[in-house]
Amino acid sequence: MVISTPDGKVVHWNRAAESIFGYTSAEAVGRPINELIVPQDRVEEERKILQESIERGFSTHESIRRRKDGSLVYVDISNKAVRSAQGQVEFILSSKKDVTHLKVLRDAKLVEARFRDLLESTPDGIVMVNLTGRIVLTNSQADKLFGYERGELRGELVEVLLPVRYRGGHVGHRSNYFAQPRARSMGAGLELYGLRKDGVEFPVEISLSPLETEEGTLAMSAIRDITDRKRAERKFRGLVESAPDAMVIIDRNGQIVLLNSQTERLFGYTRTELLGQPLEILVPDRFKFGHAVHGKNFFAHPKPRPMGAGLELFGRRKDGTEFPAEISLSPLETEEGTLVSSFIRDITDRKRFEQALQHANRMKSEFLANMSHELRTPLNGIIGFSEFLVDEKPGQLNPKQKEYLNDILNSGRHLLQLINDVLDLSKVEAGRMELHPETFSVGEAINEVCSVIVPLAHQKSINISKAVDPQVDAVTLDQQKFKQVLYNLLSNAVKFSHDGGTVEVVVAPHERAHLQLHVKDTGIGIRGEDLNKLFVEFQQLDTGSARRYQGTGLGLALTKKIVEFQQGSVTVESEVGKGSIFTVVLPRVSHEVKA
Repeated sequence: MVISTPDGKVVHWNRAAESIFGYTSAEAVGRPINELIVPQDRVEEERKILQESIERGFSTHESIRRRKDGSLVYVDISNKAVRSAQGQVEFILSSKKDVTHLKVLRDAKLVEARFRDLLESTPDGIVMVNLTGRIVLTNSQADKLFGYERGELRGELVEVLLPVRYRGGHVGHRSNYFAQPRARSMGAGLELYGLRKDGVEFPVEISLSPLETEEGTLAMSAIRDITDRKRAERKFRGLVESAPDAMVIIDRNGQIVLLNSQTERLFGYTRTELLGQPLEILVPDRFKFGHAVHGKNFFAHPKPRPMGAGLELFGRRKDGTEFPAEISLSPLETEEGTLVSSFIRDITDRKRFEQALQHANRMKSEFLANMSHELRTPLNGIIGFSEFLVDEKPGQLNPKQKEYLNDILNSGRHLLQLINDVLDLSKVEAGRMELHPETFSVGEAINEVCSVIVPLAHQKSINISKAVDPQVDAVTLDQQKFKQVLYNLLSNAVKFSHDGGTVEVVVAPHERAHLQLHVKDTGIGIRGEDLNKLFVEFQQLDTGSARRYQGTGLGLALTKKIVEFQQGSVTVESEVGKGSIFTVVLPRVSHEVKA
């Protein structure tokens, strides 16, 4: 029982009022009723109830009032106006009965009649709560999840399902939700926990939805135990933290959902500053628009790949400084959908080293080009005059003179070949070699090279045979470099074959639109322990004071680099005394390339 003046000030507050609303009589008397127990959104309603009581002499209503602790209670209100002998209203006598549990029962019957089958068919625990925070209905999954018997939770405050440390704050969150009810996930980004009847806590994921009924708005909570997921996440986080590179995981919206401590160190942000932010926060402004487009394209066709291959990529730190980066992307399939993990590496030191190396290569190439010019001029003079003398144009020579001049001529030619090979090798290593593809006949190219080799083969009575599969006779490659590779292999085969031996050239198709070139000989062969020296610069296997075979030691090394530059490969099989087989695999079609 509450007695108030016509303007709403409390003059009497009995013990039942103390029990229902939580205020003592001393706290309540003298204060406006609106200030004590009327929620802000019900002040106008209270004014109308008071006005009706004064005008009619009485009124009855069911409404919501607020307790001292902020929780809400349904009350049945009966007001009676007490008048003086002159007919003036002196007091309002108000009976306020707590009907919260009756309201819960009415809500439960209404919801159960309409939604019981639907609620029981959902895999998650469902808890229905009314405006006062009382549980109206739970499905069997919720009862099992929290360890209660059927119907045991009905009428209880929903806070009974929360750990004690969260209960005080939850009352305010609940009130705020009913002020603006809408479907949403609860506590996004927070660690939420439920409390079972036996006192055991467990991590949960909660989504809220308002449900409008004749009795008012209810809040429907879908609750899921995510203990297994959290356990898996902890293992995954351990893997993420163990990665040597910065690792950032984003969702389909391009927002950061997970990162490791290496990311914090690399970019200068804290974990809190980056979570939930778009990935573009780590990208320089000039690249942000294009980066967003690339991100959408990746989600359309997700597969592991390096990002921006062939491009200069940069990251942007919190302080605005930029650094060159290497990035690889991988899709991650999760319960929430596809995520993308980005591994980011600062390659500042590598870029600095590469620039220094490129500078050194340029300097070396310039030095070699200058030196070769200086060497070629007198060397061509020596070779020219030696040929002039060997041809006996100035006069006849005796055998000893011819022998000495031939030695001079061979030495000059050897030195000139060495200079040319060194220059070609330096072009490959310095990245100055170019490919100029053209369509040509493999068979005709082999014939041209063989015509150059045949004189030497005839001197040793070596037979050269050729076989070209028509499927690969027409190719689009750098013809000059193809001939250079073939010449190096054929001249080696003839050089190291015994007199009267055979050399065979076979060209056949190879898997994935490639061709395979075999150069087989019946020569001296190569020891197994020497095979790894074949393609090394200046390595010659017939070493010693009296070398039997002339050469620069660069032919096979140059051959291997030219082949690999065209995305091909070269291998060798050999047996001492029986000969060798050199195999070159090249694409049938290559594109114009400048290293």
